[in-house]
Amino acid sequence: MSIAAIGGVSSALNTQSTASAMQSAGGADFGASLDAALSNVNEAQQSADVALAELGSGSNVDLHGTMIKLQQADITMRTMVSVRDKVVDAYQQIMNMSI
Repeated sequence: MSIAAIGGVSSALNTQSTASAMQSAGGADFGASLDAALSNVNEAQQSADVALAELGSGSNVDLHGTMIKLQQADITMRTMVSVRDKVVDAYQQIMNMSI
């Protein structure tokens, strides 16, 4: 039995590709990487909203696929919130350093 990775999560915050992009461009692409990650989270949320609306309207929708989209959106959002919390924590530590 083959288990495939969830596409939205691995593409939303792939730290290895982000790190290699920052090294190759000297850190200039950090904003672009962050923007791409936010776009992927937004797309996952919108896809889940559409799937949920279709399910709620009573149309013939795959319940399993809808639940998978909802979980993908939840995981990508939780991952992004964790990254945000780490960035805010790092910023606060830097601001609290004595010179």
